Amino acid sequence: MAQEATKEAHPPDAGRQRIDAWCEKAIVAIVLFVLVWAPLALGSTRPLEFLVIQGLTAAAMALWGVRMWTHRPFRLLWPPMCWAVLAFVLYALARCPLVEVPYVGRQQLTHVLVYAAWYFIVLGNLNRRESATMVTMTLLAVGLALSFLAMFQFATHYPRIWGEPRPEAYLQRGSGTFINPNHLAGYLGMLVPLALSYLVLSRFSATIKVMLAYIALAMLVGIVVSVSRGGMIAAGVGLVVMCLVLVLQREFWLPAVLIGCLLLALGIGLTSQFTSVQQRFAMAVQGDTLDDERVFYWQGARELFARNVIWGVGPGHFDVEFPRVRPPKIQMRPEYAHNDYLNTLSEWGLAGLAIIAAACGCLYWGAIKTWRAVRKDPLELGSKHSDRAAFVVGASVGLFAALLHCVVEFNMQIPANALTAVTLMALLTANMRFATERFWQNPGRSGRILLTGLAGVTAVYLAAAGVHRAIESWWLWRAQTETASWEQMVSDLKRAHEADPGNPDTDMLLGENCRLMSLEAKPGYEEKGREAIQWFGKAMELNHFDAVAPLRVGMCLDWLGRSAESGPFFDLAARRDPNNTYVTAEVGRHFAGRGEFEKASWWLKRSLATYWTAYACDELAVLESRMKDPVESAPRK
Repeated sequence: MAQEATKEAHPPDAGRQRIDAWCEKAIVAIVLFVLVWAPLALGSTRPLEFLVIQGLTAAAMALWGVRMWTHRPFRLLWPPMCWAVLAFVLYALARCPLVEVPYVGRQQLTHVLVYAAWYFIVLGNLNRRESATMVTMTLLAVGLALSFLAMFQFATHYPRIWGEPRPEAYLQRGSGTFINPNHLAGYLGMLVPLALSYLVLSRFSATIKVMLAYIALAMLVGIVVSVSRGGMIAAGVGLVVMCLVLVLQREFWLPAVLIGCLLLALGIGLTSQFTSVQQRFAMAVQGDTLDDERVFYWQGARELFARNVIWGVGPGHFDVEFPRVRPPKIQMRPEYAHNDYLNTLSEWGLAGLAIIAAACGCLYWGAIKTWRAVRKDPLELGSKHSDRAAFVVGASVGLFAALLHCVVEFNMQIPANALTAVTLMALLTANMRFATERFWQNPGRSGRILLTGLAGVTAVYLAAAGVHRAIESWWLWRAQTETASWEQMVSDLKRAHEADPGNPDTDMLLGENCRLMSLEAKPGYEEKGREAIQWFGKAMELNHFDAVAPLRVGMCLDWLGRSAESGPFFDLAARRDPNNTYVTAEVGRHFAGRGEFEKASWWLKRSLATYWTAYACDELAVLESRMKDPVESAPRK
C-alpha cells in the first residue's frame, strides 16, 4: 500500500514535467533577456555584443531540443509562414558559400541562422496566452527607457553612450543606446502601436492604461527628438492605419477618433517647437530635387542588382562590391544601401526578395484570420476588450511601420531591430492557434528525432562559430584598445589572424600598421615595409574588389625605392575603385614621385573633379610649383 501511495504521489511523468517546466522557464528568460540586451548593447551591431545573442540562441535551441522529449503531448505549430522561413534558410545555406569573399558569406549565414532559429524558438515555446503580453510589456519598458535617454541626449548633446563616444554628426539628435538616431526611431516605431493598441483594446486596469498612455507619449517624443524624417513619417502612417482599423470597429470608433486627433495635435505641436526637425525636413529637398545621399546609395544598389538579377551579387556583398559602382558623391564606406529592399535585391537577388515577400504575405494573411477570430462580436455580451486582439493589431501595425521605414533605412541590418521584428512576427504567427487548430502538427517519434537533430546541429554550429568568432573579436578588440606599444598591437592582430585567416580586414590592419612602422624610418624599416607588402598581398587574395590593398602595396614599393614595380598595383587600384578621390590622388602622387608630371597632373585633377578634397588640392599645388621650378622637378624618392 505504501509503495502504491508513493507511486501516486510521484507519477512516472513528474520528473519529466519538472524538467520541461524548467526548460520552458529558461527559454522564456533567454528571450526576455535578449530583447532587453540587444537594444541596450548599442543595437548589438558589434561582434562581441552580437555573440552574446548568438550564444544564448544556441542555448535556447538546445533547451528546445530537450523539450521535444519532455513535453507531453509534443505538438508543433507550423503555419504557412514557417515554410517561407525554412525556404530562406535553405536558400542561404546554398547561396552564402558561393560568394566572392567567403568570410563575409559566413557571417551572413550566421545571422540568418540566428534570426531563423529565434523565430522558431519564440513560435514553439512562447505560445501561452500571456506570452505576447509579457513580451510586449518588456519591450515597452525598454522603449520607455530609451526614449527618456534620447530626450536627455537631445537636450544636453551628451557625447557618450555607455562611455563610448557618439558620432559628432548625431550629437544634436537623440539616439538612446543606438549609434544612429534613425535606428532608434525604427525601434520605437514598432512599439508605439503596441502601446496604443493595448491602451484601447486590452483588459488592463485603468491605472495600467494610464501608464500605457504615458509610455506611448514618451516614445512618440523619442521618435521626434531622434529627428529621423523616415522614422517620423513611418510611425505617423502606421498610427493612421491603426486608427482606421479601430474606427471600423463599432465599439472602439470613438476612442480611435480621440486618439487620432490627439496624435495629430501632438505631432503638429512637437514638430513646430523643434527647429531642428523643421530644418531636417527642409534639407531633404533643395529646389525641385531630392537632396539626400541615400539616392546615390540606391543608384549603386541598382547597378549591382543589374549584374545578377536572379541571385544577386552575394549576401553581405553590397559593401564589398560597391567600389566598382561608386558614385562620385559617396566617398565613405557605405556598409548598406540605406534601403533594405534594394539591399536585399542587390545581395540576394529576386529569388531572395521573393521568399521574403512570401513570408510577409503569409504573416499578414495569418494576422487577418487571427483578427477575425480574436475580436469580440458586437452582439456578444460582456466586455469587448481583449489582450489577444490588442497584440494582433499592435504587432501588425508596428511591423507595417517597420516595413515602411525600411524604404529609407537599413533597420533590418541592426540586430536589435531585426530581433524585435522577428519576435513580433513569431508571436503574431503563434496567435493563429486561436483562429484554427489545423496548423498543429504531431511529428511522431521519427519527426521528433529529426527535429531534435536539426535543433542540435543548429545549436552546435552557432556555438562553435560563436567561440571561433569570439576569439578573433577578442584579439581585434585588444589591438584596437592597445596602448602599450605598436609591436604589441601587431602581435594582437596576428593572434586575430591565426583565429581566422580568412578575414581580409585583419590582414589590411596588419599591413597598415607595418607600413606606418616602416615610415618611421628606424633601423629595420625595410623589413617592416616588406612585411606590410605581404599582408596587403594576402588581403588582395581574400578580397579582389578592394582598391586600398593594391594601392598600399604600390605605396610601400615606392617607399622602398622599387617604383618600377609599383605601377601595376596603382593601375589595379584605380580600376577597382575608379571614382575614389583618395585612390586617384595617390596615383597622382605616385607619378609625381617618378617625375612624370603630366600624368600626375591628370590624375590629381581627376581626383578633384571626382570629389574636391584639400588633400588633392594641396598635392596639385605642390606639383604645379615643382613643374615651374627646374630644381624642384627632380624625381622624389
